[in-house]
Amino acid sequence: MTARSWRRQFTYALLRLEDVVEAGIATGARIGGHRHPVIIPFIGHGTTARARVGARLVLGRRAAVEPSAPAVAIGDTTPSPRSRRATLRVSLARFLTVEVPRAEVTIHAPGGDVVVRTNRDGYVDHELELSGVEPGWLEIGLSGPDGASATARVLLVDPAVDVGVISDVDDTILHTGLTRGLDFLRATLLTDVEERTPLPGAAALYRALVAKPGKPERPVFYVSTSPWNLHEMLLQFVSMRGFPLGPLLLTDWGPSHTGLFRIGAQAHKPALVRRLLDEHPQLRLVLIGDSGQEDPEIYGDIAREFPDRVAGVYIRRVTGLDLGRNDEIDALAAEITALGVPMLAADDSIQIAQHAAEHGLLDTEAVAAVRADLS
Repeated sequence: MTARSWRRQFTYALLRLEDVVEAGIATGARIGGHRHPVIIPFIGHGTTARARVGARLVLGRRAAVEPSAPAVAIGDTTPSPRSRRATLRVSLARFLTVEVPRAEVTIHAPGGDVVVRTNRDGYVDHELELSGVEPGWLEIGLSGPDGASATARVLLVDPAVDVGVISDVDDTILHTGLTRGLDFLRATLLTDVEERTPLPGAAALYRALVAKPGKPERPVFYVSTSPWNLHEMLLQFVSMRGFPLGPLLLTDWGPSHTGLFRIGAQAHKPALVRRLLDEHPQLRLVLIGDSGQEDPEIYGDIAREFPDRVAGVYIRRVTGLDLGRNDEIDALAAEITALGVPMLAADDSIQIAQHAAEHGLLDTEAVAAVRADLS
């Protein structure tokens, strides 16, 4: 038996064991009467012709489930009253979920109800055919077993828009220390969303990138290899810190038919960018990431493959990298720029804003707003 064959059989056995264990936990939770099916909606996206709707069905206490759209006001940074122990308990609860697999969920679409089934991990991922709807935000009702219900928000990109933004999350809009394992764990498990720190000037920069006077607002898609368990927390962060609202495109951690652990950035991000390019053929994309992982190479490959569809590439420098890595990224930026796609490795939001203004991606007046956000 080859190593690949052994790994495949071991993964399959682990998946079966996971199914059996979760089925037992789910049965016990429902018999005990403390847990009920709860729908956690994700922000969907699409066009006025078709849209992707996503959600997850889990067992939980309905009164404790966060809303699909954060109730907190933009800019509200009131410190959390929770203790570190309470914060840890809430953080762990996001990951210790009991999914409801193969259950019927009804999508109450504008053209009529559509019944779908959750997959083995409790997810719904369905593409709807639409007609007679306007661009902008669309609310779609979801209902499931035992009276579970939720409302999913779906961004329908205006066909008149010609530029969109794809942004990484970790160390691009949000300080996480992903390249430093202990810092990442501390931020994820022991820090409330109100205390999470945005990159200076990033919110003003993104607002400037999506807003062009006299034109429909540009879409922004947040792409990350963080798990879907963090969707509500990240959504709250985006809202509270004044970033433009947009779909969060995350991953599922844990064993799957493709591997034992989460999908890597080299597989996740290129596939999502290509899908968005295919779904929105009128869009040229601004790609934003950081130097801490593989964003420069991933975005560089996309720019080589689709030079006419990439409006610009911006890489935030992460502190603590060796000079050799910075030199590699600068060389890559020079190569991609020579191909006709502007690419910049930047130290801060001002550098990105100035470069973007020079290339017509945002208004010159908006640079001052980004600078003011840094002060």
